[in-house]
Amino acid sequence: MNLIYISGSPRKKSNTDYLLNIILSITGGEFIKLADYHIEPCKSCRDCRRTGRCLIHDDMQKIIIPKILKCDGMVLGSPVYFNNVSAQMKSFMDRTHSLVGLLKNKVGGAVVVGRRYGAENAITAINAFFLKHEIIPVNRGVFGIAFNQGEIEKDVEAIESAERLGTRIIEIINLLG
Repeated sequence: MNLIYISGSPRKKSNTDYLLNIILSITGGEFIKLADYHIEPCKSCRDCRRTGRCLIHDDMQKIIIPKILKCDGMVLGSPVYFNNVSAQMKSFMDRTHSLVGLLKNKVGGAVVVGRRYGAENAITAINAFFLKHEIIPVNRGVFGIAFNQGEIEKDVEAIESAERLGTRIIEIINLLG
């Protein structure tokens, strides 16, 4: 099972990372923190439609896209910013346009952390990304309530939901096996 966990949080040791690492501890896989990479935003050049690959030569193209193509599934995690995913996560999503049709039948999971408002929109954005790529969402997603660093450790429901997501990922990958 080759899974990747992609964190869109710019904060080191973030609440989002905490939940992603819980799931990773159940399934195994690789953790990717988008803030640690140089990722340009999509320039809407549309060259990917002509060439089949993004022509921006940065860490997304050189490092992250090859990992996405090889994985069996991915869990995307983001803090909730202005009722949606972070800018880092949105840039990641936009830059995968050249991969449409290449990620079909991988599995996906969504994790978001926020104060209270906007979580549903952020989860919907991640699940819409999965559906665009024909990635199979394994459940509706995990929402944690936290703001300050470390607060997520008090959200027992989010921790239990993260554990269930890890178990569900294994179940679905085994069914697809």
